Amino acid sequence: MDAGLRLTPLKTSEIFLLKLLADYALFTRGRIRQKKMVGRCAVNKSACFLTVSLALLTVLLFNSLTYSDSTNFENNLGDMDVSYGIVIDAGSTGSRLFLYSWTSPSTDELISVRAVNDHNGSPVVKKVTPGLSTFGEKPEAASAYIKPLLDFAAQFIPEPKLGATPVFIFATAGMRLLPIEKQQILMEHLRKELPQMTKLQILDQHIRVISGRWEGIYSWIAINYMLGRFNLSKSVDKSKSESFEERSQTALSGEKMKRPKTAGMIDMGGASAQIAYELPLGHSDAATDGQENVQLLNLGCRDDDSRFRFRLFVTTFLGFGVNEGAKAYEKLLWKRLNSKGQAENSTETDNGKGDAKVPTVVDGCLPVNMLKLSHPQENYDQFVRKGNGNWNSCVSDIVSLLFESNSKCSPTKECFFNGVRAPPQLSLSDVELYGFSEYWFSVDDVLSLGGKYEHDKFEQKAKEFCGQPWAVIKRKVKAHFYQKADSERLETQCFKSAWIHAVLHNGFHVDEIQHHFQSAFRINGQEVQWALGAIIYQMRYFPLFAESKGSQPKQKSRIRPLFSAGPSVFYFLCVLSLAALLIRILWKAKQRQISVAKRRDNGKIVKYWRLDDELSNSP
Repeated sequence: MDAGLRLTPLKTSEIFLLKLLADYALFTRGRIRQKKMVGRCAVNKSACFLTVSLALLTVLLFNSLTYSDSTNFENNLGDMDVSYGIVIDAGSTGSRLFLYSWTSPSTDELISVRAVNDHNGSPVVKKVTPGLSTFGEKPEAASAYIKPLLDFAAQFIPEPKLGATPVFIFATAGMRLLPIEKQQILMEHLRKELPQMTKLQILDQHIRVISGRWEGIYSWIAINYMLGRFNLSKSVDKSKSESFEERSQTALSGEKMKRPKTAGMIDMGGASAQIAYELPLGHSDAATDGQENVQLLNLGCRDDDSRFRFRLFVTTFLGFGVNEGAKAYEKLLWKRLNSKGQAENSTETDNGKGDAKVPTVVDGCLPVNMLKLSHPQENYDQFVRKGNGNWNSCVSDIVSLLFESNSKCSPTKECFFNGVRAPPQLSLSDVELYGFSEYWFSVDDVLSLGGKYEHDKFEQKAKEFCGQPWAVIKRKVKAHFYQKADSERLETQCFKSAWIHAVLHNGFHVDEIQHHFQSAFRINGQEVQWALGAIIYQMRYFPLFAESKGSQPKQKSRIRPLFSAGPSVFYFLCVLSLAALLIRILWKAKQRQISVAKRRDNGKIVKYWRLDDELSNSP
């Protein structure tokens, strides 16, 4: 059966209903056999049969309402106006496949992209481990590692479209750590071998290592696409005009177009952090265009069309993700421990392995009395961190790490952390910002404050958690108090909450009160993935291609075949027909019963008349 026309199995309740109907039919049939009236029996048999048939078709009708009409085949496998594309995010711990479909309404709009869903309504996503970078020493095995992902995606793509479905394999963090020569050898193996393994479209330029900068750009595109910030409008409701800005350039047609302001994003990962936001139209081009972190971006299919042209500030902070930040913080503690003043005030603690006692340092980034054995690097000796829950002290230490290498500019609002110069005369406090990854997990898993960010509430809850004795936290875990957090999250929550706070307010100078920041995991119910932004950008010229091939969507005829709307319509018409027939048969049966009753009554009257005549004529 065509996967796009699959009917869901009958539920237990539906099977039980059918059994009751069948039992009722058999019972009625037995009652009918006991009757002597042949004509009435025939009517009852017909009515019984039609009743059971009607009930059966009704059940099938409701069952057919679950007819698979999800995005996996874009409502119809034969719809030649739907295109498909695959993005593989080859990260450091694994490679994830995402399957998208899109239509091209016109050359005046962006392609309309949707995630493809499987038969259960979930996005078609598959992950394989370990990361692609682990094949640096055996690149010949990389293609066999990727092939299961492609085979999986091919199940959800119509056979005629496999050869026209592009595959983008973009390697990220893990691959960037490999030497350039090993990166190139591994990529070449994929480019040469994958075309022999699949019918999907494999092009050399679609397989490469991308920079963290482009990861940020793709994320920015995905977020704003999901928010609907690329939608154009000729006129705007004045009551909502604050959320719109008019483009300085006009459309190709000469019309003035308006669009919503775009949102910025901060993505806090484990190894790096990224930020991307649009520079406003009134911002001086001369002041920013020379900066290495300013990117000119056009999402439209025509280079001379300014409606989808953007100027972004985008950069990545390698080594400033929460995990790398934790490593840097441990080194800071070690340096303090070995300084003269700290060494005199330090104590020693048993490491729990029967070895010699190791030095202990008081740590504000751990809950009260929590002990953690640390070994920052091979050339560093072990030491024990003993928490005192001083969250403010933890934030202060992190701030010193953020601006440790600010040799290019002073730690003022002219510069972000790590010496990155900020766009002049523009405050991030005035930008609508979304925080992802650790900006969600560190805010929501333990503190349950995900969503709109309120600084005072966040700071209070962060301090309360860190100020608890570790023994109390463990008792709360046994009582299922922190249901969204695992043990690793609880152990690192103090540090991570302080880290994201310091980066946001000290590193990016976002005001604690006057801001437009919120943390997010999903937008409009969908998880945000930079892969969506990648497919939108990479296929931006598709409308021109579709127009040149004459495959633009045509207006569909109003006269449609009976079954074009799916099996539900067919079942519905059957139910209506049988219902009408059943009503007609029952009406005839009722009329026949009335007629028989009248004949009986007339017979009785005639009989009474005859009896009366006989009595009258008797002597």
